[in-house]
Amino acid sequence: MCIRDSTRPLAAIEQKMRLLSIIFFISLFSCKNESKESSSNHSDYKDLQVKLDSLYNSHFNVNSPGAALLILYVGEKIVNKGYGLRDLENKEPITPSTNMRSGSMTKQFTCLGILKLIEQGKLSLTDTIYKFFPYPIFKDVTIKQFISHTSGIEDAEWVLDNTERDTTIYLSNEGVLEWYANNNVKRFTPGTAFEYNNGTYITLAQIIEKVSGMRYEDYIKNHVFDKTGMTTAQFIDNADSSKIPEYAFRYERDSLNKWQSVEGYWQDEVVGAGGIYLSLDDYASYIESLRNKSILDEKSHELIFKPISMNMELHSEDFKILKGKESSYAMGWEVTDSLALSAGLYLGTQNFVIYERKRPLTIVMLANNNDFFKHRMVDKTYAIVNEYFNKAANNVYK
Repeated sequence: MCIRDSTRPLAAIEQKMRLLSIIFFISLFSCKNESKESSSNHSDYKDLQVKLDSLYNSHFNVNSPGAALLILYVGEKIVNKGYGLRDLENKEPITPSTNMRSGSMTKQFTCLGILKLIEQGKLSLTDTIYKFFPYPIFKDVTIKQFISHTSGIEDAEWVLDNTERDTTIYLSNEGVLEWYANNNVKRFTPGTAFEYNNGTYITLAQIIEKVSGMRYEDYIKNHVFDKTGMTTAQFIDNADSSKIPEYAFRYERDSLNKWQSVEGYWQDEVVGAGGIYLSLDDYASYIESLRNKSILDEKSHELIFKPISMNMELHSEDFKILKGKESSYAMGWEVTDSLALSAGLYLGTQNFVIYERKRPLTIVMLANNNDFFKHRMVDKTYAIVNEYFNKAANNVYK
């Protein structure tokens, strides 16, 4: 009988176990480090997130309309969330994919449409509006003056909104243009003053249609939405909210301080000055394309934030740090030496965008109620975010 040496396999097993133990501890140490690093990255902005949550939760809750907040820094969504409800009746919450009415934020998209036509050689900023619509009121008034709110002509939208009429019939862009065709009201000499004008932006949308041969909505979708990855952004169509996914209904307080829907207003279908529904997710994609200068060619992109009006303080009422600060109007944006700002104010809609030009920080605030500005949410939000990035975040963009 052959007797086998049992010590050799035992020794081999012990050696293998020691090797496995070493591998296990190395793996464990590595996992702990990875976990620590992941946790560190995740918690880098925890203080900022907690402060913003506290601010927004103090004003918007599970029984009220609310707001959507995006803090985008170096392409990262530091905060991207909703507070309150998009639909009070069905208790549907606001989320980053909720489509909210943009109000005058639409003007930046209308300007991109104009710039694209300029890039294609189809028009110029110095072209007169009379060239496209030969009405007396448009003589000697340029596209540039329309964009910069320095045209001097009457705001047809404002006039129609303050004139008795059948408000069960929705106003159209063609209806605004018809008013201009039949009226020649100038408030000041073109180019000599700044006066905000929605009617001119509605007319710009009609110029885009006439020059491109496409519906304004289709042109903006093809040349901006699709190009920037805005997959759900769209214009209101026949005031039909069912066509827009995760639609945020708009609310205002009544005389008893109760929330009431303000859907179905007779100007809801007018586009160019407003009319876009968009989400935080879509707008984040758009902002990254804007920062990467991938929407237009380089020459056209340089015009987006180039001042084209005289000094003014358009948004200083809602953003106090603008008080006394030199600012001008550009392509749908109010610009300073370091900021680009866009706001949207409509029935049940109060929005504000702060796009920093010297550091890659963007703050987007969209609200489906008329309490947002009253609570000074723009100032409060910026104060928290700016303090964090100036002091707490160790970065090179101070």
